[in-house]
Amino acid sequence: MMYAQNADGERVTASPGAVAGCPSCRTPVRAKCGEINVWHWAHISAEDCDPWAERDSAWHLSWQEAVPADRREVVMQPHRADIVAADGRVVEVQHSGISGDEIREREQFYGKMIWLFDATDCADRLVIRPRGNIVTFRWKYARKTVAQCSAPVMLDLGRGWILCLEKIHPTSPCGGWGRMVSESSVRRWMSDGTLLDQQEFPEADRAAK
Repeated sequence: MMYAQNADGERVTASPGAVAGCPSCRTPVRAKCGEINVWHWAHISAEDCDPWAERDSAWHLSWQEAVPADRREVVMQPHRADIVAADGRVVEVQHSGISGDEIREREQFYGKMIWLFDATDCADRLVIRPRGNIVTFRWKYARKTVAQCSAPVMLDLGRGWILCLEKIHPTSPCGGWGRMVSESSVRRWMSDGTLLDQQEFPEADRAAK
C-alpha cells in the first residue's frame, strides 16, 4: 500500500518513523522503508484488509505515476482501485498471476474498468506480425486467464509498446490480434483523457527467442 492517512486525514507516503492508518479499515499501518523493496505501508495487526492488493513493484508504481496522486489507490470500499483514469474508468494494474474467478469478481465489482497486465517478462515469447492497421500474435507459454477478461485488456510489452487486445484464443497455440499503441499515449489517456494514438509497429516480425 503506497498511501496511508495521517492524523490530519491527509494521504501520505511511507517514510522512516512515520505514523498513519489504513484509509480503508482505519487500523494502524507501519512504514516499511528498507533498502530493497519500494517504500510502502503495511498493516500491523493482520494481512492487508483488501484481499486484492498485491505487492507494489517498480512497474506498478511507474504506471500509477501517470495520474495525479488523488487518482491512485482510490478507496472503493472494501477495495482500493489501482488507478482511476480521466474518464472515470478503473485501471487494474496487474503484475502477478490472477485466477479466472478473481478476474470475474473484480469486473463485477468495478464495472467500468480496464486491465493493464505486465507482459514485460514474456514479450520475447510473443511473435507479433503487422497486418495493415492491426497486429496478429502468437504467445508461447501464455497467461491464458487473460482470455477470461470481459473488460478491455492492455498488455505492457516493455520498450514503450502496449498491445490492446481485440481477440485472444486460449487454446494452443495461443494467439489472437490487437492494436499497438505507445506507452506514452496510454499514459496521456490515463492522465487527461486524450484519445489513444494507434501507431504502426516498427518491426516487421519479432519472433520468440
